[in-house]
Amino acid sequence: MVKDPLGLEGRRRLYELLASTPGLHLREIARQLDVDVRTADYHLRQLSKHGLATGIEEGGYLRFFPRTANGRRAEVVDARDKRFLAILRKPVPLYVALALLTQDTATHGELAAAADVSPSTLSYHLDRMEHADMLGRDGARYLLREPERVARILYAHRPTPDLIDRFLDLWEDFAL
Repeated sequence: MVKDPLGLEGRRRLYELLASTPGLHLREIARQLDVDVRTADYHLRQLSKHGLATGIEEGGYLRFFPRTANGRRAEVVDARDKRFLAILRKPVPLYVALALLTQDTATHGELAAAADVSPSTLSYHLDRMEHADMLGRDGARYLLREPERVARILYAHRPTPDLIDRFLDLWEDFAL
């Protein structure tokens, strides 16, 4: 039996991944660590049991966040930001957020064309973003309710490289 919850290399690697990229879901964690989903699930349960990880459900996925390993067991990601970050770990909401950070407002049609997704796919993601109070509307145009907060979250917890690749031009335009 391991007394230190981070004493196993695989668990420590998983915790370090969570610390560097909070808000990932189980399959993405397993993929990035190149381990079986059951192995990642076991280590996540152990980290949660020891107060080093926590999860929230978002869009049918359980997304995981680290807690500090310094004995305080404090949240690494602010509780208010977890829901936004969980949403921003998906490609379409990330694109929408980056687009709205660079151009302030956009119509559904403008976002659908630029994101190269079907209108119904975009509507699904926009509804989730509105439900989380991330988006608002000004007539037919969408806008971020708290652009400074979204910018701070994206700056502090940068998107994974595979998400950035798709939106490199927008990400480069995004400057604080």
